[in-house]
Amino acid sequence: MNITKPTTIMRDLSATPRTTGFVAVDLGFHADPGTFTPEVVASEQARLGGKEHWRWRKEYMRDFGAQAGRPVFEAHWIDHQRESQFSAILTMEWAPEHPNKFIENPHGGLRIYRMPDEQPEALPDGAESVRRATGLGIDVGEGVGASDSTVQVFFADNREQAAEYASNRIKPTDLGRLAVDLAKFYNSGLICCVRKMHGITTLRAILDDCGYPHVWRSKPTDKASEYDAKSHGWPGGESSSPYLFGKWMDALEHKQTILHSQTTIDQHTQYIYDEAGRITHQARVDMPAEVRERHGDLVIGCALAYRACLDMPKYRKVVEQEAPPRFSFKSRRKDARKKAKSSKEWN
Repeated sequence: MNITKPTTIMRDLSATPRTTGFVAVDLGFHADPGTFTPEVVASEQARLGGKEHWRWRKEYMRDFGAQAGRPVFEAHWIDHQRESQFSAILTMEWAPEHPNKFIENPHGGLRIYRMPDEQPEALPDGAESVRRATGLGIDVGEGVGASDSTVQVFFADNREQAAEYASNRIKPTDLGRLAVDLAKFYNSGLICCVRKMHGITTLRAILDDCGYPHVWRSKPTDKASEYDAKSHGWPGGESSSPYLFGKWMDALEHKQTILHSQTTIDQHTQYIYDEAGRITHQARVDMPAEVRERHGDLVIGCALAYRACLDMPKYRKVVEQEAPPRFSFKSRRKDARKKAKSSKEWN
């Protein structure tokens, strides 16, 4: 068929010639009723939120601007997190000259939700206690009052928020020093910091000024055995990176994380898609993309902390229980539980 003008070949299948000599073909699901039966269509609509939801309209109705202005995080994802919301058990400020580094202050920028020595609900088999691994995510602002620099702390075993820090006045160098003190407090946590813009300054403070070794590295593309200084920290700056923000969205959708901070939870509701489908804070939607990257916030801090947790073991240390005397009641009960568990796994 020679296409010289816009042509409808059949329902949901049309062709339009372009000045380049190519022909653009528009193909919709109605063109293949054998595959897209009413049952399949109904199932896909349900999966994507219904026939009026922008995800359905964009993917199946080819309405590529349908996402503009829509929330990034679905309301029911956020509602689930509100079930775990509570006030901070401690509010503190960073005091680098103080022996403990942090002192209690109701107006401080650090909010503690879980202490580093808190034990998980379920310990590993045979463990008396554990030292929980933690991941810290750092998003760096300019420190001149325009936007917050943030630090989020998550436990690696259940991806639970343990602490958060936010300040729009702290300088990038001091942010790195604060993050190291906080990481040491939280069981020598793994720090994942943005690299772009002022993140380089923060990373230099972490690595050079403080000599802190536990810093997340991006995966090198050339030699797996070599890491240079440039590989430290998160290489991207945009929240729309599917490798970073996509995983965080998936964690919220599938309830794989636990948030406690009302401020953090509320900030998720302020994220929308722009007309090009990029993720942005609604207050910055009219800003150029490169300007948006200079703004740090708690949501990006969460995504970075979650990324760090994905790349580390659940526990830094497991303290084993002392073995009970052979043939004692405790020993026999332990053997019986092990046998029952083994039988259950095989069945």
